[in-house]
Amino acid sequence: MEAYQYPNVGRSGRFCKGHYVICQFGYHYLVCRPEDKPDDPLLKASLKEFLVSSTYGEQFLRNLHPWKNKENIIDQIFHYLAHDDYQDSTQSLAKSIKWIAHELFIGNLLIIPLSEP
Repeated sequence: MEAYQYPNVGRSGRFCKGHYVICQFGYHYLVCRPEDKPDDPLLKASLKEFLVSSTYGEQFLRNLHPWKNKENIIDQIFHYLAHDDYQDSTQSLAKSIKWIAHELFIGNLLIIPLSEP
């Protein structure tokens, strides 16, 4: 993931502009809100399949690579979307995935491919 260095991506707190994730097949993605999308003309378009159903988002999030991603990446994405580092920190992983998938479905979160599939 070191090849992709967008400002403030992967940080914690209110200055965070998204997170890098790796799927189970080793492809790299940028997960960010639409307003935090980097202004990079070479950046690919976000994946549109998550706008069809929240089930696709749930499947993607459940199948992130287990050890190539940061520890607790789902929690970090949840807190990034909620705009609060302390909101509902006791929520289960399944509920967090369901909520993030719903945010993908309604367009409040983008998943942008960084490597070729």
